[in-house]
Amino acid sequence: MGQDHTARSGDQGCTFPSPADLAREWARGISATSSAPIPLAEIQDYLDDLAERLVAALSGAAVDTQSASDVGARLVAGGFTGAQSLSRTFEVLGDTLPAAARGAGTQPSCAQIIQLLGALAAGYTWALRNLVCDQQEEVKRALSSAWQDLERHARVSEARFLEVFDFSPVGIAITEDDGRIIQTNRSLEKILGYSGGELLGRQLSELPVAGHQPIVEEHYRELVAGRDSRFRVRLPLRRADGELAWVYLAGSVLLRTNQDPQQVVTMVEDITDQHLLERRLHHQTLHDVQTGLPNRLYFISHLEKVLARLEPRAVVTLMHLDLDGFSTINDGLGHLVGDQLLDVVARRLEAVVAGRPAMLARLGADEYAILIEPEDPVLDVGAFAEIINTELAEPFYIDDVGVAATASIGVVQRQVAATTADELMRAASTTLRRMRGAGKRQWTLFDADVDAADRAELRLAAAMPGAWETGELRVTYQPVVTLDGERLVGIEAALNWQHPQLGVLSHAQCVRAAEQTGVMHGVGQWLLRTAAEQAISWRQRSNGSVPPMAVNLTPSQAQHSDLVPRVTAVLDEAGLAPGELELRAPAAAIRTVSGELAGVGGARAEDNMRQLAKLGVRAGLYDFGGGIGALRCVADLSVCVVRIAQPISDQVAADPSRILSQAAQALVHIVRGAGIDVVAYPVDSTAQAACWPWIGANWAVGALWPSVERWLDADS
Repeated sequence: MGQDHTARSGDQGCTFPSPADLAREWARGISATSSAPIPLAEIQDYLDDLAERLVAALSGAAVDTQSASDVGARLVAGGFTGAQSLSRTFEVLGDTLPAAARGAGTQPSCAQIIQLLGALAAGYTWALRNLVCDQQEEVKRALSSAWQDLERHARVSEARFLEVFDFSPVGIAITEDDGRIIQTNRSLEKILGYSGGELLGRQLSELPVAGHQPIVEEHYRELVAGRDSRFRVRLPLRRADGELAWVYLAGSVLLRTNQDPQQVVTMVEDITDQHLLERRLHHQTLHDVQTGLPNRLYFISHLEKVLARLEPRAVVTLMHLDLDGFSTINDGLGHLVGDQLLDVVARRLEAVVAGRPAMLARLGADEYAILIEPEDPVLDVGAFAEIINTELAEPFYIDDVGVAATASIGVVQRQVAATTADELMRAASTTLRRMRGAGKRQWTLFDADVDAADRAELRLAAAMPGAWETGELRVTYQPVVTLDGERLVGIEAALNWQHPQLGVLSHAQCVRAAEQTGVMHGVGQWLLRTAAEQAISWRQRSNGSVPPMAVNLTPSQAQHSDLVPRVTAVLDEAGLAPGELELRAPAAAIRTVSGELAGVGGARAEDNMRQLAKLGVRAGLYDFGGGIGALRCVADLSVCVVRIAQPISDQVAADPSRILSQAAQALVHIVRGAGIDVVAYPVDSTAQAACWPWIGANWAVGALWPSVERWLDADS
C-alpha cells in the first residue's frame, strides 16, 4: 500500500494536500459504497497507492491515462461498486486532486483534470462491465448445461434450467439462428415493459432504436457465421411504452448441431440508472451545483474552444464579476438568503446575455464570468456594465426584506491572436482585484502597463523567501542626526536587497514584496534581531556611547498579536536594554484619517505600542502626515519621536513658502511643543537640510549622511 506523506507547501506559503490526504478524503467519501463492510483504515490503505498514481499521472507533459484507467479498474476490484462509488470519487477528486498535483510540483490544466477523470471513469466502467460479463458467463454456462441436460434428463434438467432462467436478474432472450425470439424470461419482459409472451416470434433486431439496428444485425451475423464467439454492446432499446431503456446487450451461441448454430442466447442488462447517473455526474463535473451555471472548468474549456475556432483578428470580451458586499448579506441575513441571491443573480445575468453570442459561468463564491464572442460593432463594455448593474440592483424580497446586489467588474477585450484562455482569465482576475479598493459598482478595462508593473512586483514577492534564504537580503544602517549634522542621535536599520538582475532594491521595495507573501514577519524578526546584535557590537566597540537603534515596523508587524513577546525575546537574546531600541509604527496602522481606530488591527497596534513603552522601549511613529488620526496617536500614546512622511518632505523641498509647507510648519511645532522629536525624511542635500529648521524639525535622516561609521569612529 502507499506510504503516508505530509501536506506539501506551495511556492507562496500555501499548503497543498498530499496523496495521503487525498486518500483519506477519498476513503471517507466511498466508505459506505463498497459491496461488503470494510473498516475505514483498510479502505484508506487500499486507496493510498491509487491516490499516488493519480497525482503521478498528472506529472508528465501528457496525462497518463493508462494509470488513471487502471485506478478505475482497481476500484471495481476492491469492491467499490455501489451506486454512489463513482460519483463520490468524482466529488473528492474534483475538489482535491488539482491542489494535490500542485503540491507535487505540477500545474495541471482543466483539460488535463477532465481527461484524467474521464480515463478513470472509463477504466471503472470497463472493469464493471467485465465483472458483470463474468457473472453473465456463469449464467450462460448454467443455461447451456441445463439445455444439454434437458435432452438427457428431461424433467430434472428442465426444472433446473427454468429456475436459473426465470429468476435471473438479467434479462434473457433465446433466439433461433434467424433472430426470431423463441423464449424470454420475466426480467426481460420487465425491463422492456411487455407482458408474458408478447415478445415471442419477434425479431430481436427490431428492439434497438433507429440507428442502432444495423449495428445489432451485424453482430448477430458475425455470431451465427462463427466469426465471433460472443459480442457485447451498449445501446438503447425501445420499451413498450415508448421510453428508452439503456442496456448492455451480450450475445453468444447457446447450442450448435453439426457445427451449425441452432440457438443464440442474449443477455440484456438494464443500466438505465447507471446511464442517468453518468449523465448527472458529467453535468455536475461541469456545472455549479447552486446555480446550475457552467463552472470554472467548463468555462475555461469553452473559452479554449472559442479561441481555437475564431479568426486571429476577432475580438473577444471577458468580464469577471464580483458581487459587492455579499458577505454583508450572508452575515446579516444568513446563508440561505445569500444562496437565494446567488440564484437570482444567475437568472438576471442570463437574461442580460440572452440573445448575445455569450457564455455565463459561476467561478466560485460570489464571482461570475461572462465571455462575449465577437460582435459588430465591438461591445461597448461601459454601457454593458451599466446594464448589468442596473438589472442586479433591482431588489427581490424575502420575508419583506428587499435584497439586491451590484458588481465590480474587471474587463479584458483582446484579439484572439494575442491571447490564450489562461492569460485572459488571469488578466480579468487581476483587473478585478486591482479595482476592488476603488469602491462599489465599478468597472475597469485591463491596463497592460499597470499589469506589467504589478507582475514585476509579484515576481519580486515570489522571489523574496529565496532571497532571504540565500543571503541576498541585508541590513543597512543610516544615521539619524541633528539637522546641523553635528550629533548622532539614532541609527535606523533598514532592509537592502542585492538583486542579481535589478541591482540594489530599497527598504520600501523589500517591505512591499515581503508583505505580499506573508514572509514579512519572519524577515521583520530577522531584521530586528540583526539590528539588536549590531547595536551590541557597536556598543562594545565604542564603550557604550551608541544611540538607540530604530526599526520601522510594517502595518502587519505593528498589528501582530505576538509583537511584544517577540521584541522581548530579541532583547533578552541580544542583551540589549529596552531603552536602546526604538520601534516606530505607521500612524495609519493605528488610527484612520478621521481619528477612529483602524479596525481590530488598529486597536491591537495601539495596545502593542503602549505595552512596548511600558517595557521601556522608545515608541515612535513614521509616515507622519498630520490629520486627526495621527495627532490622536501623539496625544494618546507615549511617543518619543515621529518621522515626517516623504510627501510632506517633497513639498517642503520643492517650495518652502507654499501653504502646504506652512501647514507642515504648524504641524511640526504642535508635535515639538509636546516634547516629541521630529525627524525630517528624506534629507538628501544641503538645500533640503536648510529648509527644515524653519519648519521646526530637529533631527534628520537621508542620503546627506550616508554612513554611521563617521560618528562611531570619532567616539571610539
